[in-house]
Amino acid sequence: MTSDTTTEADPETVPEMFEIRVARDADKPFLLLPDGVAYTYGEIAELADRLRSRLAESGVGPGDVVGLYLWNDPAWVVAVLATWGLGAVAALCGAVSPAIEAVRRFELVNPRVVITAEGSDPLEGWPLITVSADGSEVGDRSASSNTQDAPASAGPVVRPTPDDAACIFFTSGTTGDAKALVKNHGPLAQNPRRTAEAYSNHAGFRPRATALDDKPPGLSFNPFGQSASFGRLVFRLFVGRPLVMIRKFDVEVVAKLADTYALDTLQLTPAMVHMLAFTETTVNLGSLKYVNSGTAPLPVSTREAFEARYGVPVLQAYGSTEGGVSALEHYDDVIAGRRGPGSVGRITSDSVWRIVDEARREVAVGESGEILGRPDQRRVVTADGETSLPLDDEGWYHTGDLGRIDEHGILYITGRAKEMLIVGGFNVFPAEVEDALRKSPLVREAVVVAVSDDRLGEIPAAAIIWDPEMLSARGEQELARTLAAEAREQLAAYKLPRRWFSLEDLPVTPNSKLDRKAVAAMAEREALPLDQLGALAPSNGGD
Repeated sequence: MTSDTTTEADPETVPEMFEIRVARDADKPFLLLPDGVAYTYGEIAELADRLRSRLAESGVGPGDVVGLYLWNDPAWVVAVLATWGLGAVAALCGAVSPAIEAVRRFELVNPRVVITAEGSDPLEGWPLITVSADGSEVGDRSASSNTQDAPASAGPVVRPTPDDAACIFFTSGTTGDAKALVKNHGPLAQNPRRTAEAYSNHAGFRPRATALDDKPPGLSFNPFGQSASFGRLVFRLFVGRPLVMIRKFDVEVVAKLADTYALDTLQLTPAMVHMLAFTETTVNLGSLKYVNSGTAPLPVSTREAFEARYGVPVLQAYGSTEGGVSALEHYDDVIAGRRGPGSVGRITSDSVWRIVDEARREVAVGESGEILGRPDQRRVVTADGETSLPLDDEGWYHTGDLGRIDEHGILYITGRAKEMLIVGGFNVFPAEVEDALRKSPLVREAVVVAVSDDRLGEIPAAAIIWDPEMLSARGEQELARTLAAEAREQLAAYKLPRRWFSLEDLPVTPNSKLDRKAVAAMAEREALPLDQLGALAPSNGGD
């Protein structure tokens, strides 16, 4: 039997990876559902070929755009493969987004046809193909039988080159207005190697897939349409291990799957890490080696609470839809203690980046500045037509993220330029204030946002999830007074929160990221000075 670490050239595209899997391991499991239903590589290939024929009947050909409005189900993998098999480009929008948002996004790229999920919000404006969770067309009798009703073949499968357009991701990113970012096949196939270099003993493509009896599956909770969900899928395809596709993160589901499979890794957002760290549900994660956290900064207090509870290190990453994965924490670095608040790991070997001050001069080691990069993709589509990512006159992309590099070459994220408050002329970065508040044993989580102020323009307001036992014993006002006193020992006076309110849970976006806009809206309504606290009940984060 061929070893799964035999050296061979990495496939240049994701379709090439999948073709190798089907040719060598068609009967091995590829995609699973939480209830244990499994689809092999061969079964997904058959479903994709059927949908490819249906798309061809609808007039889809090379270079056309196919809109995908789907959940995090096997259907989206089937639909992407079917689209690529015709040389077309897949525009990705998760069904977690309302129909009005999906329409607004698809209008940017004018798809020839849109594939929608059964039970999703109805769309208007394009020919629709509705599919079930496994990617078979709803109402197509041949999808579940071997009768003569099967659609005609669409002809030979198109094999895209690394320079061909593959996907369109929709993002407002760091530059404000909604845009459609075009990604080519080559970079999509390179990203999993970067991840393998950081987390695995073998960085190359595994030529043989593994069975469930040999290696446990990965879990994917990220909504379809998010670059993270795509990355989860491609990495598992790259290493030849199955993936459980789950529509929405749920602690009970994680507990059940942890009992079913001896999970060795988890890929989570900071909000998911927080829920697992403080859940009252018993979750057995004893088989985990590490957890990956991405899509947003992970508070130190959350990471420490998770690691103390489960005895498993949480490794962080840094990247963006525009630029891909730029930095990854290495397991050996974390075990050796080479990390600190805000650290996100080492810059990947093929990333081009710099950190500059306000005058765009490169900063010294240890000093903070804005992170600039040279993204692997620059084509974007906006309401004004196709253009390129906004670059400065030297060709650099401004991420809006603030960071520094330490003497070990490890990147630290220190804040967001756009989240910066200006308090009476002084700059205040929420991340710094949040880190100070989270150090208190009174606090489970803290979010700092701006609220308007007639005298200073804006002032910091703190939304706090209190330790429940402390809150019950001492009350909101006393805890806030104590926390404010502790913060004064760490922060300059202008950085201190002037308004406070309590949360029961963190509000999150459909992409499982902290919803700072929701917190800011609650702060304007509910945040009070210290001497007025206690009159309001904690918000549940969803109002």
